[in-house]
Amino acid sequence: MRKKESIIQLTKEQKNDTSEKIKQYIEENFDCQIGNLQAEIFLEFITENIGAQYYNKAISDAMAYVMEKADDMYILMKEEKK
Repeated sequence: MRKKESIIQLTKEQKNDTSEKIKQYIEENFDCQIGNLQAEIFLEFITENIGAQYYNKAISDAMAYVMEKADDMYILMKEEKK
């Protein structure tokens, strides 16, 4: 069975950094330790099942910001003489 491609692609460095943060969080908050593989599997789960919601929210927020700035540009327009 082929693995499903995620909408969010992280670099190897990003995956490693994030996996380390997951391991640290688990250790500090749940008083247990997990290995690199478990952290990477958990990161994959989050990315595939929840990541798109954050991605879409970021896109939506960026679009709202750009639209707001575009509306502000109309204020800068000068009246044309006829």
